[in-house]
Amino acid sequence: MRFHGLDLNLLVVLDALFLERHVTRAATRLHLTQSAVSAALGRLREHFQDPLFVLVGGRMLPTALMQRLQPDIQRVLDSARGIAFANASFEPGEAQRRFRVMASDYVIAVLLPALRQRLAREAPGVDLQLLSLVPQRSSEGGALVDEALEQRHCDLVILPHAHGSERHPREPLFEDDFSVIACADNPSFVDGLTLEHYLAAPHVVRETGAGVQGSMEAEFLASQGLDRRVAVAVEQFGLIPEFVVGGPCLATLHSRLARLYARRFPLRLLAPPLAFPATRQVLQWHAYQDGDPALAWLRGLLLEVAAC
Repeated sequence: MRFHGLDLNLLVVLDALFLERHVTRAATRLHLTQSAVSAALGRLREHFQDPLFVLVGGRMLPTALMQRLQPDIQRVLDSARGIAFANASFEPGEAQRRFRVMASDYVIAVLLPALRQRLAREAPGVDLQLLSLVPQRSSEGGALVDEALEQRHCDLVILPHAHGSERHPREPLFEDDFSVIACADNPSFVDGLTLEHYLAAPHVVRETGAGVQGSMEAEFLASQGLDRRVAVAVEQFGLIPEFVVGGPCLATLHSRLARLYARRFPLRLLAPPLAFPATRQVLQWHAYQDGDPALAWLRGLLLEVAAC
């Protein structure tokens, strides 16, 4: 459709190029050929009389005009999606769709494999694209959710309630407390774990870099004026048991994750020597998708899986 000489279909291409900063990745995102995206960019450059993107160090960086256009393009596409979902219906067994879900590797590990099993049985044509939720350097509350939903076109974001966005709908998903894991062969904690022994023991922790929010148990310990010895810091929860098995280290994990690792590794689960506050995970989605029956169905399925 042309509007004042502009093919509005090209706005979808422009949005993908802005997100990916790469022609080939934008083409993959849109299920188009690279040549088709390059041709579309050529038509857009001709219409706006501006290069829109310039190649710098192998990346396509947006020009000043493109940066000014992007918020308006986003609003137009959001409105179009809302119209597309009006009076829509959804049949899981017949659907062909891919959902983009952003969550921490903890939530992905404890929840998403079970969700995938349900999809295989009930909606075999529905696929998942999973993106890692990584804590950012200090920024406005909810900024990570806003960026994921508004810029990266995620369908769902799963994250702790405290870090959610007030700009988008949310729904409670599950609560989880904390457990301590130790090597099953470690005789030191057979009779339980005191606070003194806990603080003195070497720990494996998840840290994602300087200047970012720490893990929940680390934040709580700091708030209580308690310090522990961090022997190993890793960026992924999945690496933690590798450094606990066969050694003296402890690790404090969400209980769902601790139980999952205890089924796969020779680990002993211990009660923490102090009352860590429970974490509350929530679902968030873009307001324009409130009327999307497919996403409402997926949210319901996630709630069922989380309750198991």
